[in-house]
Amino acid sequence: AQTTTTTTTMMMTMTKTTMTSSMMTPRRAAPRRARGATFVVRAEGGVSKRQEDLGGLGGDIGARDATVGELESGFCTTSLGHADTDHILAVPDAMAQMIMLKNQTIDASDADKLTFAQQEVLRKQVWDWKIRPGKGNYEVLRREYTTSDAGAMVKAIEGVCARVGWTPASLEATGADKVVCELGQDSIKGMCENDFILASKIDDDAGVSALIVKAAAKARVWF
Repeated sequence: AQTTTTTTTMMMTMTKTTMTSSMMTPRRAAPRRARGATFVVRAEGGVSKRQEDLGGLGGDIGARDATVGELESGFCTTSLGHADTDHILAVPDAMAQMIMLKNQTIDASDADKLTFAQQEVLRKQVWDWKIRPGKGNYEVLRREYTTSDAGAMVKAIEGVCARVGWTPASLEATGADKVVCELGQDSIKGMCENDFILASKIDDDAGVSALIVKAAAKARVWF
């Protein structure tokens, strides 16, 4: 009886093994396909989103060549490209010119004190000017010039101020080749938008620019 039971158990085990092997054989026999190795390219170029997902790319494949359709659309003339292929619409030239501070007109009736956030937005157009405590004990836009002729520089800046109708808080020559200009309003103990507009117009003036002596490039030391 024990022999018969053992034989029956062995036969059942062999049968189970054979069935399992026969069930797994077709899957193992099929060659494995590398993920993302095969894509069906569309007629107009590129691959479908589903194919990217199946390939493990998830659509995030970094920089790539533009498709024929994208090139024909002229997308690159109205957008700023990024390495991750996201695009931000570029501001049209006409609008950029309109919103630039140097093209704004000073309105003496609009002289409200700017908040810190407003200052930071406008300061991006006048990088050479620094926000510092001024002589009147309030924050001003301040720029220190190194010039070939301090007297001529003062007159050039005064000329810009006279043309636009706005007065600096302080303008003086501090040496034969140094001029300091501060823009702000004592009446509001701070700066208004007109001060930033004046700063941009001074920067854009050819006569002022011609008198600026630029610092020599510093030698770089590589270790």
